Amino acid sequence: TLIVGRSDVYKRQTPPPTVPPEPPAPRAGPGVRVTAQPNPGYVGGRVVVTYTVRNGRNALATGLRLRIGLPAGIPDNGPPPGCDDSWVCALPDLEPGASTVVRVVLSPDKALTGRVTGHLTTTGTDADRGDNTARQRLRILQPRIVAVPAIGKPGFVTSVRGKDFPPGVPVRFAWKPGITAAAAPTVPKPDGTFIGQLLILAKDQTGPRVITARGPGFSPVKTDFLVVSGSVQPPDEVTRR
Repeated sequence: TLIVGRSDVYKRQTPPPTVPPEPPAPRAGPGVRVTAQPNPGYVGGRVVVTYTVRNGRNALATGLRLRIGLPAGIPDNGPPPGCDDSWVCALPDLEPGASTVVRVVLSPDKALTGRVTGHLTTTGTDADRGDNTARQRLRILQPRIVAVPAIGKPGFVTSVRGKDFPPGVPVRFAWKPGITAAAAPTVPKPDGTFIGQLLILAKDQTGPRVITARGPGFSPVKTDFLVVSGSVQPPDEVTRR
């Protein structure tokens, strides 16, 4: 007679333990973001385009390449260090949570609307390729001024009106030829417009002249004006003595 112990029966009825599968290896998560400052920019000023490449927190990001795209026709300071003439940049490997920055400086010389772009590739893993392309709309404005009225006699105060200027940046006026009366600068409003005043000194010379507006962040802009003897009456009629 075979006598089976209780422990032997338990062993035969219990299934073997299930071995859980190995978890997948962690994947890197590199992505790119682009900004332009200031935006809008201004003719004669500078715009700094910044590309920020950041890795996720799970694994090392390797074999990173960034392709830079800039609006055609805007002078720049050339490809940044580590970038070739086709504006493809070899980036360092990024530890989890680390980032690196690439900057380009633009020097706009005309008004336009365009885009700055960045496209990131990697030879390593990437958990989310949806953040590998970035773009930003960029506007370049040309500041302008006009005198209202554009004619006046010595002792007259004309109105200088501006449009598309950097907001909050002080603007100063000057005559040429003629003597410019000392005055506080005019500050453009948030929409880039202003209305300033310019005095023709009582004993100043007559004849054609040019008003120039200057300030940081843009090239000087000009408009014509005529100083006459006699009186100016609405609507801009001149009576000769």
